[in-house]
Amino acid sequence: MPMEEEKKPEIPKPIITRSMAEEVSTCSTCGIEEPEMPEVLPDASWSTEKLIETLKDKHMLVRANAVMLLANRDPSQVLEPLIQMLKDSEYIVKTNAMVVIAGFGHQVFDRMLQALDDPDGDIRAGAAWVLGELKDPRAIEPLEVAARNDYPLARIQAKASLMTLGKGSKKENDRTETVGELKEQ
Repeated sequence: MPMEEEKKPEIPKPIITRSMAEEVSTCSTCGIEEPEMPEVLPDASWSTEKLIETLKDKHMLVRANAVMLLANRDPSQVLEPLIQMLKDSEYIVKTNAMVVIAGFGHQVFDRMLQALDDPDGDIRAGAAWVLGELKDPRAIEPLEVAARNDYPLARIQAKASLMTLGKGSKKENDRTETVGELKEQ
């Protein structure tokens, strides 16, 4: 009697979802596409010039990491490129730039005062935040002027920095904002 061959169990095929097939990962809640991971992230071995050039990279993670690495470089070489990063379209890059600039301490104070008058609102807002972090009372008067800025984020950052410096209270700043908005209407 011939031996029957044993049947091998069937191996189930993997389930492939539409997002896997499309090779694009999106958030199931909001539908925003997940950015692709860059092939290379900047590291501390890179030259200052290469890190500054990397600030123009299309990948937010590359720019954000380059900003943080510039914190350990000579402020006289990196301050202006970092100020320009306050205009970046990604919030994390802007935030990293503000933190790095503030980390340079009082040596950037005069440049941050100048930045309060920059034509770009995001630079004005970042400068106002940095001045609050520096906690230098000489910034009070310029921040009071910036607290009346036409760009809302710059105005809010200036008011928050004034509070950090002990000028005005949250209640007082809210009242001023409301009165100002009523006068504009």
